[in-house]
Amino acid sequence: MLAFRGLYRLIVVCLLLTVLESRTLDGGHREVKEGDARLVGGKSPSEGRVEVFHAGSWGTVCDDDWGIEEAQVVCRQLGLRGAISAETGAKFGQGSGRIWLDDLRCKGSESYLSSCGFQSWGVTDCSHSKDAGVVCDVDPAFNIPNYPLDHSIALSDELGELFDSGTGCDFTLTFSYTPEDSMEAEVDQAPSNNKESVCVHRLVLSLFSKTVVINSSYEMEISSNCQPYIREFTRYLYTRTVTVTVSSMQCLHQLASEFGAVRLLEDLGRLIVLLLPEDTSFRTQVALFKHAMQSGDGLLRDNVLRYLGWNMEPLVTSAQWKSLPEELLKGLLVSTDLVLPDEAWLLAALEAWVLEQGEAVTHEQQAALLGHLRFPMMTPDQLYEVPFTARLYSGHKDLFFAGILQGFQFHALNFSVLTGHVDGRSEQFQSRIYTADPWSVSFNASNLPIRRYDYTHNRYGSIGHKRFTTPLTFTYSPVPWMVEVFSPDQSCITNGQQCKHSLRLSATKQTSVQFSNQLLLACNESYVFHVQEFKNDRAKISNDSMVLPITCPDDLTYQVVVRPQYV
Repeated sequence: MLAFRGLYRLIVVCLLLTVLESRTLDGGHREVKEGDARLVGGKSPSEGRVEVFHAGSWGTVCDDDWGIEEAQVVCRQLGLRGAISAETGAKFGQGSGRIWLDDLRCKGSESYLSSCGFQSWGVTDCSHSKDAGVVCDVDPAFNIPNYPLDHSIALSDELGELFDSGTGCDFTLTFSYTPEDSMEAEVDQAPSNNKESVCVHRLVLSLFSKTVVINSSYEMEISSNCQPYIREFTRYLYTRTVTVTVSSMQCLHQLASEFGAVRLLEDLGRLIVLLLPEDTSFRTQVALFKHAMQSGDGLLRDNVLRYLGWNMEPLVTSAQWKSLPEELLKGLLVSTDLVLPDEAWLLAALEAWVLEQGEAVTHEQQAALLGHLRFPMMTPDQLYEVPFTARLYSGHKDLFFAGILQGFQFHALNFSVLTGHVDGRSEQFQSRIYTADPWSVSFNASNLPIRRYDYTHNRYGSIGHKRFTTPLTFTYSPVPWMVEVFSPDQSCITNGQQCKHSLRLSATKQTSVQFSNQLLLACNESYVFHVQEFKNDRAKISNDSMVLPITCPDDLTYQVVVRPQYV
């Protein structure tokens, strides 16, 4: 480590000696570039009067021919999702100084407003009463707090200033991308490659193992959605500090992998898991799954699949479901730890996906997907309705008939008799995490009645209880259950302090069936962020055992799911 720091200092000293004026006028902030855009006068960072930087000063844009195409370019140049509206008549107040652009002619796919057609810089017949503005569409990712990562060591600030100055560099990084990679790009537009080059210093890049520094330049392909983060990542190579959002984490992960920035890659992998719940549209999670498949990151793939599996209901009702990648759908269907109302609900969701794809999914592919349904986990009433309600039944009668028969056999026969002719360990006989009645009960601990008594072994104070009943199997005699919530000590109850709870789920009737009961933790009754199994009828809630931390202690919803095992 000492040797590394010595080398690092030597590199900085050598570079700084060759650059006498490496500090920017704003004290280390990103240097404003020709053609940069900004929004002024809005109530939020995503709206305002459009101003463009040219010839050393900021100027406005005339609203002649100002439309949604031009607004789209501005919003994407600023790294925002897209444009909601193009505003005219100085809606966000009149600017001052030059009016740089007039009579703009944008296609909507340009990376910079100055790349659109226009008369000439400063040629206009407008006044500032016609200053143009925009309202950009803000993805949920832009409303969340920033997550700074700091891997800096000695002289990182000086290297950051060196990068900002853009002087003394001897190596060129080129990032090429196609606008069609972007979700906002026009589908019918002819493909065109865009490139952006960043001037850097060879010695700095040589500190990263995967960077090619033999030649004088290096080029890599990226998604156009990553274009706003090129300079931010390149600056990280100098300063070892970067601020991560839901919008940037996928691109930063891709770039860190390409350049061999191991520490950033590891921290991003952990941070991605924490940020998964932030995007309720599921657009980020689906994009991360695609990225994980392309990069071969198995851990990221599994983390995304697990989170999506815990939140099947909101996923199916989201706009992402019908365009879900087939590989992602397969990964969900084979999972036993899916959280969903019941298997009949999953059949309806799968049919909606298949029918949306049309001829893009062949008959054989449909059959392969339907083969992952667990018909024995449907009730007899649901099985009876399948031929009348399933929209894919007519095209797969043999498959459905075999599944329905297996389901009726499961409910009619003793399981030991049934497994004499079939593999009882098959996924068909493993129940998922079904939340529909009567298998589940949910409640908020803060709303439970307080009922204090000492539990025999731990002397915990009970702060509430719930009772419910499930069948012994899907059709047999009922089993009463009692779930109790315990507080570690009385002070948590009397003083209203935040405390770690534990739950006890016990059957008040002896049964010969084994159970793998589950506890689901959800925020605001919206998304599930943790699932754990009851062990010896007890589930302790602790951050130490969670993939995601408790993010909503004031509005935490418990959902207890009884899951019988038929193995």
